[in-house]
Amino acid sequence: MKSLQGLPSLISASVGTPGKARNLPADVQCIQYLFNLIGTQLGFPLPENGRCDNQLVQRISQYQFRQLKYAHPDGVVDPRGRTFNSLIEQAVRVPVKLSPALRLPTFVNAFANNGNAQVQGTVNHYLDRVRAMIEAERRNREMVLQVTCDGNTSLSDTDFENAAKRLGNGISANLIKAFATVESGGRSGFGPARLPVIAFEGHIFQRLTKHKYDQTHPLLSYKYVRKAGPQWQVNNKDQTKAWETMATAFGLDQDAALQSASWGMFQMMGFNFADCGHANVFEFVAAMKLNAGKQLDGFLGFCAKRPAFIKAAKNKDYVGMATSYNGSDYGDYDVRIKKAYEALEGKK
Repeated sequence: MKSLQGLPSLISASVGTPGKARNLPADVQCIQYLFNLIGTQLGFPLPENGRCDNQLVQRISQYQFRQLKYAHPDGVVDPRGRTFNSLIEQAVRVPVKLSPALRLPTFVNAFANNGNAQVQGTVNHYLDRVRAMIEAERRNREMVLQVTCDGNTSLSDTDFENAAKRLGNGISANLIKAFATVESGGRSGFGPARLPVIAFEGHIFQRLTKHKYDQTHPLLSYKYVRKAGPQWQVNNKDQTKAWETMATAFGLDQDAALQSASWGMFQMMGFNFADCGHANVFEFVAAMKLNAGKQLDGFLGFCAKRPAFIKAAKNKDYVGMATSYNGSDYGDYDVRIKKAYEALEGKK
């Protein structure tokens, strides 16, 4: 359960079958209370006495068998294990917001004593924090997927001509158009959902998050082996999947996620936000999401910061352009840019 990441463990040791679990009293009370919060569909309320008995072991085993479909339940709840995570998932859905004065319905409090009030309060506070994290994840996902495009999703010939004038040095408008064609696959800089065309680069996310998510999210955080490797293919098989990938990464680390994708018609990497003329990556992404003109502005800002690119573009040095724009592992970009440019020139 992603919402539990970053929270301290609610129970310090395993609870359940004697000999397999430590059954510390406070931990046992936590599990007894969680079962009582979920409801009585599995049986009568459990006494919250901190003692692991056959009734609790049977309740855990029954839950594992019915809810989790364990073929061979072990009757043990491990900290952060599957059974524990499932109990938390169920408990946070309890619709009644329990007040401090009435932690449980009357039928549960029949077994209560003054000693377990602190345990109940600890569990309630933990569940509140999980609910808050779930809500934050929901808001983050909503934020990153929000469509803010003003409808201007393409560029005119005049736009490209004006861009060429801004770059100067005799650079052709068709050369800029060729870059747009190659980088965004000949499409608009926006997908069908009116969100910018993106590609998520997990090796960048790995670097920016210092390998923090290598184990928990291997598709989002991985070592670079080759351009468009297997993880990249899964993450970016289409724009729907690419944006789902972005939303997941954004929930883990907003800044790193936005910097780890290429954006729009010219596929500008988020970590180049400053060269594209923006104070931070959030401002950069807001511009990329707005319209194609802002995407073009970002491209021109990026190019203006790279004299080597300007020189290569002036001389129609396609290898030099591809290297300056995409790095040494540019694949066949030089050939594709040359082909796109010559096709556009042939239309004159």
